[in-house]
Amino acid sequence: MNGLLFALEASVEDQVVDTAAKTVEGSSWDWSVVWASVSEKLVSIAGRLIACILILIIGHFIIKLVTKKILNSKKMDKLDPGVRGFLRTFIKVLLNAILIVTVVGILGIPMASVIAVLGAAGAAIALALQGTLGNLASGIMLVVLRPFRVGDFIEVGGNLGTVLEIGLFATTILTIDNRHVIVPNGTMTTSTVINYSSEELRRVDMVVHTAYGTDMEKAKQVILDYAKNDEYILDDPAPFVRMTNMGDSMEYTVRMWVKNADYWNARFNLSENICAQFAKNGIAVPHQQVDLHVISK
Repeated sequence: MNGLLFALEASVEDQVVDTAAKTVEGSSWDWSVVWASVSEKLVSIAGRLIACILILIIGHFIIKLVTKKILNSKKMDKLDPGVRGFLRTFIKVLLNAILIVTVVGILGIPMASVIAVLGAAGAAIALALQGTLGNLASGIMLVVLRPFRVGDFIEVGGNLGTVLEIGLFATTILTIDNRHVIVPNGTMTTSTVINYSSEELRRVDMVVHTAYGTDMEKAKQVILDYAKNDEYILDDPAPFVRMTNMGDSMEYTVRMWVKNADYWNARFNLSENICAQFAKNGIAVPHQQVDLHVISK
């Protein structure tokens, strides 16, 4: 902006000096003629400044109107919310750039000077904002490739939560403990992202322990019987229960399929109700114990 003002000031100064010089040369220092000519030029410049201010005000109003019209169209309604948010910002930036170029043209500032100023400023900004521009490029990749969408439940960099917004430079996540986490888009494209919402079904995995001496088939059947009556656990794919390890206790691998939206309810229910069913059916849950052997000499 300072560069544009400098160019405008130089342009006005050149025009005034040129007018004054021509007037002086043709009128043998007739100051009344000089003042009349300079005043006319200043009035012309003031008129252009007023026109530019009006164009800026009207232009901002038109930009808001056009942006709202585009984003509220039926075709835009079909787009992903993240894509709509990205396009909203992009359209505003593009239209404002066109508005500024229009105003510069009306002011009569030489475009060569403007291009030189913008080129130098652009190089300096690009050097200073390498990371920011990288995030912008990553934001475009996220919108095009769409590894996740607004509303998806994801995990990235140890943060687990729902995607609220995919912006130009960063993605906003609402964690399960109600924290807003702003993750740079560069991190989103270079880190491992787990999208838990990409599939309709999700599997609940759990390891269940029983004491040695427990009837293995009875323990498995108690778990399967519970699964048949649980409101969240699906019959297809079928529940899986197998005894898979013998360490400090007998370990059973339990796998149940549920709808994605029911995952956490199903997992909490599974832990609580298996424990209750074991107690009801006399199946002992092991406690960690240490056998101490004393050797006397």
